Formats: sequence, C-alpha cells, structure tokens
Amino acid sequence: MMAVCSFLGHRYICDPNVRLRLQAAVNQVVEENDSVEFLHYTWGSKEPFYDLCLLTALRARQCAPQKVTLTLVTAHSELKKHLADSPLASLVDRVLPISVSADNDAVMAMKKSLHWMAKHSTHIISGFYEDLFDTDDLALELARRKGGVQIINITAPELERAILACSEQLPERERFVFQTRRSGCTQKETGKQLGLTVSRIQQIERAMNKQLRGLLASTGPHIPEAPRKPWVCSIFALGNPTYKNLRFFADCIRFITARYPIDQICVEAEVVSSGFMFALEQSMPFYHKIPITAVAWDDGSGQDGTEEPYDLAAGFCPPCDRAESIGGVPAADSRIRTILELMDRSMFCICDLSASAYAQHIQAHIPQTKQAVLVDIGKECAHIGFSGDEALP
Repeated sequence: MMAVCSFLGHRYICDPNVRLRLQAAVNQVVEENDSVEFLHYTWGSKEPFYDLCLLTALRARQCAPQKVTLTLVTAHSELKKHLADSPLASLVDRVLPISVSADNDAVMAMKKSLHWMAKHSTHIISGFYEDLFDTDDLALELARRKGGVQIINITAPELERAILACSEQLPERERFVFQTRRSGCTQKETGKQLGLTVSRIQQIERAMNKQLRGLLASTGPHIPEAPRKPWVCSIFALGNPTYKNLRFFADCIRFITARYPIDQICVEAEVVSSGFMFALEQSMPFYHKIPITAVAWDDGSGQDGTEEPYDLAAGFCPPCDRAESIGGVPAADSRIRTILELMDRSMFCICDLSASAYAQHIQAHIPQTKQAVLVDIGKECAHIGFSGDEALP
C-alpha cells in the first residue's frame, strides 16, 4: 500500500515532548505501508512545529530511502519567494506547485495549500489541540469530512485536560463561545445565539486562543522536557570552494540556524583554513552566539614521531572558539574516522558528496546514526512536478 502523509498542527509548539510522539507517528506510517510520500508545505519563515515535521520526515527518508519520499508543496504564486535563497528544494525529492486562487494573499495561499494537502492525503499526523480553536485546523476538519483518511493524533492528554480547565477562567462571553463551539455548534449557530456575525465570532475565537495560551503558560501543568542530546551541526568533506557552493553553503547555515535550536557547530579541521570558514562566520546569526569547535583526529602531541608537537588550540582558535581532538595518533583512516564520529554526534551534517572520496562511507553510515540529516551542497535541486490530481494516488 502507498501512503501519502501530511502534517497539520499549530505553528507554535505547545508541548516540549511532541518530537517524541511525532517520531513515533512517522515510524508507524513508514512501517505499516509499502511506500510513503510525505507532503510538506513551504513555510517562508520559522514555524517550530512544521520545522520539526520536516526534520522528522528527512530522518525517515534517510533510514528507509527505498520506501520514503518527500515532496514540497507550494502555491504557484509563492514558489519563487519561498525557494529563493533556501536549501529546501535540495533537501526534498520533488517540488509540487499547486494552483490555488488567493489573489496574491500569502495567508490565503497557505490555508488553501494546507486544504489541498489534506484532501490528497491518506494519512494525517495531527498536532492540533482542537479546544484552542486555531483557524488553521479547518484543514483537519476538511479531512474528516472527506473520509477515508487515517488521522494520527500526537497531542498530549494532560495538555488537553489543562486547556479545558483553563477555559473556566475565560471571561463570560469567551467562555460561552468556548462551551458552545465545543458542544458542536458552528460559528454561524454560535453567532445566532449571541446576535453576532460569523466574522465577530472568529475574532472572539482568535482572542480566546491567545487567552488560553497565556493561561496555559502561567497556570498550566509543568510538563518536564525529556532529556535530549545537544543539537550539533557538523561540517566536513566540502571540497574546493566555488562561488556557487559557497553561496549555497551560506544559505544552508542561515536556514538551519534560523529554524532549529543549534547548540554547537563542529567543523572538520580541513575546513577551517578554507573559504567555507569565512562563509560560516558571515552566515551566523547575530542575535545568538553558537560556539564553533574545530575537530581534528591528531591531538598535536607528536606521538607518532613524524611531526613536532604543536598547540592544537593555537592552530584553530581563532577563527574557532575551541579545538578538540577525537583520536590521537594519526593513521591512514584518520579522516574518515573523524567524519563518522562527527556524524554520530550531529543533528545536521553539511558536506559535498560530489567532491568527497568518502561519499560511499558517508551515505552508508547516515542510516546508522538514527538522527543525523545529511545536507549535500553538491546535490541538484529537486524536480519541479505538476499539480493535477493524477500527481498523487
């Protein structure tokens, strides 16, 4: 059976442990089907929940490349804007522009694109807390009405109970709207009871959403975050810098550091003295200092007797903040062992497989890391597909 799976949820993250349930849901879809196509909307800015969905889908494809593909969905009108200076098109297998009538309204284009994805999916992984009455959850309601779609809920039961409890603290009118809508009444029916228009009920629901989120933050349950490893982005095996790959490398750094909580950047020693190091420094966010570590195999002690001892830190700092040796005595396979060690500790690995003699080793090792996502700056952009109903099963 072939599955087409979309992700729907609040653009923000309500529960710090949603990543664990998201990973379990993606694994379930992959395990239960012969092949899976994940659909991802091209968000033009940081959207924490959807960024996490993209990361999880990329991991799934790397662990099962023979059965998982990833398609980027965007409105025709938004294609150029969303893909300019973005590595997204090189991370996925296909870019699918769809025709939606939105009169150059970016928000409407986004909503209609999500509706299109819900309509064409066999599976939806949903992170919506429906009692928050988020306007984006209309796509989920559309999928329910369509039928024939398996909806996998990844919300936390304790948070759902907390939202219900917080609703008791809402002002009288908002509490009435909450209770009436929760009982199954439409916006039109709710408005009729209050003598208000549908547009006014929508305004009240938006305010209600904001109030409930505030109440959850101040009085809601404390959900301890599951322990996680530091988010590391490693850079290695990049080959010779050119204008094209330097520019794309810089785009990758900006994309990753803007959308994900990177704690550390590890740079293979061979990269530190190249033009990529300058591009890295220029692309780092000004608002958040991310420490850069140069990683070498040799510890500088000269134990093998072929070289004079040297100060490892003095050789790499600056431009790096610190230097680390992960081996000791140099050996014939020191470099590939360094690369594999970096892959094992990383969430993202940026390299150029077309310029590396170790491409086969890197590709073979990626599924074994379970978490690393490979960003290949030498890869061509994905094929741009078409938007007819025949494009998907």
